[in-house]
Amino acid sequence: MAFASPQKPKFKQTLTIWPYRSLSKRGFAIVMAVLASAAFCIGLGFFLLGAWPVIGFLGLEILVVWGAFKLNYRAARQRQKLTATERELVVENVAPTGETDIVRMSADWLRVEVTPKTPPEMSARYRQRIYVTSHGRRTEIGGFLHPAETPRLAAELSTMLDNARDARLQAG
Repeated sequence: MAFASPQKPKFKQTLTIWPYRSLSKRGFAIVMAVLASAAFCIGLGFFLLGAWPVIGFLGLEILVVWGAFKLNYRAARQRQKLTATERELVVENVAPTGETDIVRMSADWLRVEVTPKTPPEMSARYRQRIYVTSHGRRTEIGGFLHPAETPRLAAELSTMLDNARDARLQAG
């Protein structure tokens, strides 16, 4: 009894996107050291003036800043891996917790949709969104990215899908 092996794609292009964080771990340590030093100096001044309870609030302030940075770094673990072949687009969404959701869309009628068409001002409360649609299914791409990155991502995604279509047409 022979089993048909899955056909290996002739074309495969991958794009991985993730949120940008400008502060490295070393930079984070430096920022926290500067804040802790400043809080220590301020706390020492209040302690010498007899207002020692202020030290506790300064320590709490440092703890809140540290927690906010840690939550920010946790959110930065989010990823989206897009793999285009001549037959399909696979969107692999990795949550900050590590959970993975995979969406497969047929490449036959696949298109990139940017809403709204004209980009809003940077100060606007809404922003452009990129969707990939096929056969009534719609998946958002790069929802966690900065609004300035949206047009370039949409163009790059369109090029990737055009390359996949071209590969399919050449394969016959």
